[in-house]
Amino acid sequence: MGFLRIQRCFVVAAAVLLAPTFTHAEDGLMALRRMAQASRQLTYEGVFVYRNADRMETSRIAHTWADGRDLERIEVLDGSPREMIRNGDETTCFFSNENRLIVETRSALRQFPALLPAGLSRLPDYYSIRSVGQGRVAGVDSHVITLEPRDNLRYGHQFWLDNTSGLLLRAVVLGGHGEMLESFSFTQIAIGGPLSHQALKPRFPAEGLQIQKITTTNIVPEDLGWIFNKNLPGFRRINAMKRQSGSGQPTLHILFSDGIATISVFIESRADAGEIESSSPAVLSSMGALNVYHRQNNQYFLVVIGEVPALALKQLGDGIERLEK
Repeated sequence: MGFLRIQRCFVVAAAVLLAPTFTHAEDGLMALRRMAQASRQLTYEGVFVYRNADRMETSRIAHTWADGRDLERIEVLDGSPREMIRNGDETTCFFSNENRLIVETRSALRQFPALLPAGLSRLPDYYSIRSVGQGRVAGVDSHVITLEPRDNLRYGHQFWLDNTSGLLLRAVVLGGHGEMLESFSFTQIAIGGPLSHQALKPRFPAEGLQIQKITTTNIVPEDLGWIFNKNLPGFRRINAMKRQSGSGQPTLHILFSDGIATISVFIESRADAGEIESSSPAVLSSMGALNVYHRQNNQYFLVVIGEVPALALKQLGDGIERLEK
């Protein structure tokens, strides 16, 4: 499914280490708010590496803030050329092996280092926020913050923040036994100053591409007959939209967040679903910290995806019901 390829970019970073807590929880929240603001409103350019147990991928990023919107270009440097251009609310993704552009307005996609959504005030209810001293990433002095989960519905988080600007330099996700699930880390970074003229320019061909445009419309899932019977503590619904590509069936996308971790629910009607047993078993898969839970509800396919433990996805996914009129 196309939305799975796009949502694979979702990442949230973590770790569990013993260290003194902040004197006040608000001090930790202030550092995280500064980190979120820096990732969106600073000008920076660099190279970062993504790692999980199965793969490693290197990307180049250029980002700036102009006229009240963020402008960004991310180019994957390994394998087949791929590129993402963000211009305010519009995101364009280029996939060279398919000779295709995907253009989406009002995308909910979040990329490193802009990992945090809005709404951090309740974090201390679900994470213990700790400062673990100083570090160094890509030659830049940083301070390290960890968030230790208070339950088994989320992972821990660890962030390296530039001492001067607050920009996120490294992010690591650790599982419940302290194992590293995935990480993002800058290997080169330049913060501030003007970008080069070509830094934000697309590198993909100007002609001959298959263009897929995805339009989004805000919705209320309950108005369309979908209810969520098993809400997860601390996770609130921050967005719900209908995503339409051409004349195909629309996909509902509902986004939940606890302020750090995010969970996306995709609901899609399938014309051939009548040929599939309604009792088809649910399927759970994972890639690094990213877990995916598939299940069927009559002629609808439900996909729940996020960087949270599988238990959280299954609990939320099993509580989604269609109310037939």
